[in-house]
Order: sequence, then structure tokens, then C-alpha cells
Amino acid sequence: MARNRWVAFLMRTERALEHRVAKVLRDRRRWQVTVVPYVAHGTSTRCHVRGRVLVRRREPSQRASPLGTLLLAVSRYASVEVPDERVVVEVADRSYALVSGPEGYLEATVELPGLSPGWHPVYYRLGGSDPVASPVTGQLLVVGPDARLGIVSDLDDTVIQTGLTRLVDALRTTLLVADANRVAVRGAADLYRELVADDDGRAPVCYVSAGAWNLHAMLVGFLERGGFPAGPLLLTDWGPTAQWAFREDSVAFKTRTILALFTEHAHLSWLLVGDSGQDDAETYAAVARAHPHRVRAVYIRDVPPTSNRRTALVNELAAEVRSLGVPMLLIRDSVEAAEHARSLGLLDADAVRRVRLGR
Repeated sequence: MARNRWVAFLMRTERALEHRVAKVLRDRRRWQVTVVPYVAHGTSTRCHVRGRVLVRRREPSQRASPLGTLLLAVSRYASVEVPDERVVVEVADRSYALVSGPEGYLEATVELPGLSPGWHPVYYRLGGSDPVASPVTGQLLVVGPDARLGIVSDLDDTVIQTGLTRLVDALRTTLLVADANRVAVRGAADLYRELVADDDGRAPVCYVSAGAWNLHAMLVGFLERGGFPAGPLLLTDWGPTAQWAFREDSVAFKTRTILALFTEHAHLSWLLVGDSGQDDAETYAAVARAHPHRVRAVYIRDVPPTSNRRTALVNELAAEVRSLGVPMLLIRDSVEAAEHARSLGLLDADAVRRVRLGR
């Protein structure tokens, strides 16, 4: 009970402070209310659109210095959200009126007129803005009925080298490494591109992470620069809510999110890719228990340093998942995953060779 009162106090304090700051900043010329669109995804007849309404500088600082990098990292987490803001979302010439929630989030499932598979624009316009002003443009991935494979991928230490198993390295990367200098996990982009290269149904690559929504734009830019397939990023809200003081439990969030993808795209089989440093093994084991016939394989990158206890737990989970008929491998690199994917008929020898060259 005491914990619930403390969390409720944090929520009230946070929202009161954000409301006051937003009210002050939106009246200043250097700041503006804007919509930050998140990558939308869905089928030809309906999709999930997401975004967030924030108060931001009209011309954010571009200082290329350690201090500028640090200030940018801090500003991402110290966002100023705008609740109760009307936003008009336009998809395929259809308009939908949304209202931002307490943390500024927009989220809705909207009906579509039968869009073709692939990428489509989504337009966001503040409800009170000039109707001739340019809207903010986001992207929608429509997964076609002929797609056969989807990929669920973690982010930290699976596609982007973060060093979460080493706290000091993780903090340095998060706070002091400029966006353009962040390093991809070697071979990961090549592996993902090859896996979806021949799927004319626009197979989805979904990046599911317990990282904060505040990092969405940075992560999208990183994936583009690294040559990863574009796809929806499904992240979490950090901060006190009625359910938790900091954020939802990572395993619970990722399991729930992945199972929702399985339901939305019921015709797809899936590859699940993560790393041994955090809780991907637990998450993917839970998904495999729920849908063993929908999971083609689970690939867990071996990320040192991993304790003997952690390694033993991952191996135990892998044995359990394999007993369900689902291959679960602790892999050293992308080539090992590519070679196994070839044994499943998902890649040919030339594709494996290209992954090896990008290794």
C-alpha cells in the first residue's frame, strides 16, 4: 500500500511539472508543439498508428562535441509531453481524430481500404494548426498476405553494440557516444536483409526492446545508417504509472508485445533473435511455449562477459525450447545463425556467403 501511494505521488508530481513546463515553453518562439511519429504497422485492412506530442526546440542544438552529445542524450529523456492535444491522422486518404494521453502518447487501431503490401505515408497534423501547414510525415508498413516469415529482434547488443553486461560501457555509449559513431553488431544487418530479401509480401522485421520511446528517432536513424531493414520499433514508456514506478517488467512487456504480433499476423512464422546478456532467452522461451509451431528458430547471441549462472540458465531454457520442437541456439556470430537458417530452407548458399563477407 505504501508503495502504491509513493508511485501515485511520483505520477502526480511528474505530470504537474510537465504540464507547467509545457505551458511555459509552448508560448516561447524558440519552442513548438509537434508530433513525433512512430513507425506504424498492420495489414491491408487495419493498422496500428503511434506517436507522441511533445514541446521541442524549433532548431535543436547540433554541437558536435562531448558536451553536445551529453546534452542531447539528457534532453531525449527529459522530454516535455503535451497531453489532451487533438491530432488528425491521415492514412490512405482517410482521416482520424485522436487525442494525446497523459504522457503525450497517441495510439489507435484504424481501418484501411485494402492497401497494397509495402510502405505507405502517414500524416499527422495538430488539430488546431493551420490547415495548409505541412503535416508531419510518418511511415506505415503493410504486411502482405503472401509474406511467410517475420523477424523479431532485440536492439541492445543484438543489433547495436551497447555493452549492457558492462554498466560503465553502457552508460558511456548511451551518454557520450554521438549517434553517428554508434556501432552495429557485425553481420546483423546482412543477416536480416538476406532473410527477408526474397519475400515479396514485405516480411516485417520488428524491433522489440524495453528501451524508452524517447530513443525512437535515434534508433530509426541508426538502423538506416547501418543498412538494417526498416520496420516497426516497439518500445516502452519509462516513468511512474499506476502499474509500476519505473517501467513495465521487461519480460512481461516483450512477451506481451510479441504475442500481439503473432495474433496480428497469424499467417507468419517467426525467427526470434536476441542476446544472452539480458532477458531475451526468458522472453523467447515464453513465446515458444505459447506458439511452438509458429517459431522457426530462436537465435541468442553469446555476449560476454556472461556469468556461469546466466550461461547455465540460458542453456536450460534452450533445452526446454528444443524439447518443444523449436531450435534454440546460443550463437557466436551472424554466420552461425545464417548457416542454421540455411538448414531450415530460409537461406541459400549464396546468401550465407554474403553474410560471411559482411561478418
